[in-house]
This record gives sequence, structure tokens and C-alpha cells, in this order.
Amino acid sequence: MQNLISAQISDEDLKEVLQSIALIKQKLPFLQKLSKRAKKSTSMLKDKRIPFANKALDYAERVPNLSPNPELLAEAQKDSALFEKLQSVDREMQQLSEMITDTRMLAGAEFYDFARIVYKMSKISVSLEKPGSQSIVDNLGELYASQGKSIVEKVAALA
Repeated sequence: MQNLISAQISDEDLKEVLQSIALIKQKLPFLQKLSKRAKKSTSMLKDKRIPFANKALDYAERVPNLSPNPELLAEAQKDSALFEKLQSVDREMQQLSEMITDTRMLAGAEFYDFARIVYKMSKISVSLEKPGSQSIVDNLGELYASQGKSIVEKVAALA
């Protein structure tokens, strides 16, 4: 068993991290959560489309008759600035989220490997007739056997 990660988060550090996330949400109260349907029906400004949108905004700012009205132009300017700033935040958050997910996965894998070793060692203890070992094997075995079973299999086992 390799030990690829050995780290701890103090309760105080966890509290501060969660407070920092809360602060981000507080500083960005306008953040939205779109439904799948809304995402499908919303025009996407992807990297290749950014130059087009920026040039259209530039023309609308310089040639008055190209903008439908001043309010829409002002909103487009705000949208452009918000998009650009949130793009920087999004890139950092994606990188952070990926690192958190991968580190959690690694810690979970090492924890699960340890648990399987304990289960295997308890089985060895049973074969060596160590007192109390069978109850450990039975207890862990119930949990280990139920892993990965579908709901249909679990319901069938109860019947």
C-alpha cells in the first residue's frame, strides 16, 4: 500500500475555508444556477466567439446607429466586463475544484485500501482461530458484500 497523501485540515482551517467560500458567494450575489433546459437554449460565448462579440461591441460604441438603444449598449458593456472578470475567477475555481476532487479521491482510495487490508487481516485472524475475529469478519463482510450492488439486488436480498 502506497501512502501518496498524508495531510490534515484543522477544524479552524476548514472553518476559514468554508467562510472564504461564503465570502465569495457574498461578494458575487448575482451568481445564477441555470437548469439544463436553460443552458441548452442560451447562446454560449465560447473562446472562438469572443473576438466577434468584442468587435461588435466596439462598433456599437463607435457607430451610434448600430446599437439598438443606449440602455442595451450600457448593459452589453456591463455584460462584457462581467464575463471577462468571471472568466478569470472561473479558471481559478475550476483548477481549485479539480485539485480538491483529485485529492479527495486519493485520500478516499488510500482509506479504502486500508479498510480492505483490515478486512483481509480479520479473515486471517479467523483462520488462525483468534477469539472474536469471526464477529469482525461478519460485521465487515456484510458491508463489503453490499458494495456496488444495485438497488434491485438489494431489494431482492431483502425479500
